[in-house]
Amino acid sequence: MADKKKKILFTKEAATRRPMILKSDRDRGPSQDQNKDKQEKEKQPTIILKTREQNAPREERPQSPKAQTSESDGYHPQKIAQNENKDKKIVESKPTPTLKLMSNPIKLLDENLEFSQSALKYLQDCNTNYLVVGIMGTQSVGKSMILNLIAQNTPLPDLCTEILKSHDLPNTEANDVAIENQMENLNIANTSNETNNSFFKFKMQDIEQIERGAHCTRGVDMYVTNDRVILLDCQPLWSPSLIDESNNVAMNPRCANIVTVDCLEIASFLMSICHVLIAVQDWFADYNFLRFIQTAEMLKPTLSASSSVSVPTEGSESSGDGEWQPHLLLLHNRCQLEDFTPNAVKTMQDLYRKAFQKSTLQLNSGMYMYSDTNRNGLHVDQVCKGYNIDNCGPPINLFLLPEIYSDFDNKDIYRGHPSFEQLAKRLRWLVLGANRHQITNVPNLSEKGWFQFCNKAWETIRKCTFFIEYERLLP
Repeated sequence: MADKKKKILFTKEAATRRPMILKSDRDRGPSQDQNKDKQEKEKQPTIILKTREQNAPREERPQSPKAQTSESDGYHPQKIAQNENKDKKIVESKPTPTLKLMSNPIKLLDENLEFSQSALKYLQDCNTNYLVVGIMGTQSVGKSMILNLIAQNTPLPDLCTEILKSHDLPNTEANDVAIENQMENLNIANTSNETNNSFFKFKMQDIEQIERGAHCTRGVDMYVTNDRVILLDCQPLWSPSLIDESNNVAMNPRCANIVTVDCLEIASFLMSICHVLIAVQDWFADYNFLRFIQTAEMLKPTLSASSSVSVPTEGSESSGDGEWQPHLLLLHNRCQLEDFTPNAVKTMQDLYRKAFQKSTLQLNSGMYMYSDTNRNGLHVDQVCKGYNIDNCGPPINLFLLPEIYSDFDNKDIYRGHPSFEQLAKRLRWLVLGANRHQITNVPNLSEKGWFQFCNKAWETIRKCTFFIEYERLLP
């Protein structure tokens, strides 16, 4: 009996031990496999990262989750500063897009007075230090010529000669054509044309257009100089050739009123988007032109880029609606000897001061022909020696340019004023030195932001009912 019990106990021990030794894989629990997989996954990234990043500095080496949690418990300002420096280096390493420079003016408003987006690629998105100069006037008063004077970065030695030559027509005789063909083979004609066209950016009237009474500019032309000065040249006011063209296309008996309203819309548009607005006349004084400026200011709708209210800068004026008005420069072109006398200057300034006494346009912006010592104490060289407050009264934004004659280089003739080159240089630094106030209530408006505001302003002006009602009341 004892032997049988021993055998039975032996068989029980063997039976109990056998499944533990010969246990199959399918009978194993899934927890062991998952633990092995987790251990392998945790081991692999640490081994691979260490072998790849042995030469890297300690701060830049990737770490295991345990090390990250242990280090993230505390605050490490040095590592935060290093991450910020890395982000700055990444931003600085990105190449800045190349800016296209204008060679010729392009359309801001085309011939049909539709807003054009072609100028957007020439504007910067980060520049806020720019100047917008617009000009308006009747036909053949010299608007394009004045903008060409402002656009000159380097003074021309023969400025008067180039202006006189700009009205000449090119000779198209047979001999000249044959010579031009020979010069083209030598690649000389292209260089000469480029140098001639580089003097003046805006196209001026030639003698044929002057004789026919045809206009040269249609819509609004835009040119951006290398100094980031945006120049806007508009079509002439009340141009007979514009009325003739609109009559041929639309066959409307009231086409003259339509052209008048279009000119008022352009003038209001320039008042809304310019820092400096130049009003050009070639004789003193056109009362219709002064009334036109007052009407354009009256009909100009209220424009704002946002609903925020900002504080006006020093030297800028805002209307009751919170809008900033441009500097108005009254410029007389082709002045004669008697126009430069102190009595004539005083008469002009008194008339303009009374005409714009209720206007919000800025007439006291420092663009003077002599210094106002009673107001600001600054000493500016007088255009003429007789110009002072006692003889001419308090100064306003008024400037005179003489007419250019063929004998301009004759020093024996008394002119009564400085040379045209000196006056053109003075006009340029007066305009470029004007205060660049805020055009909208959005501070630090970039060039592209200004362009988008122009689009919005023109859409608002075209949809404004004031101009439609004004056209209905015209005879």
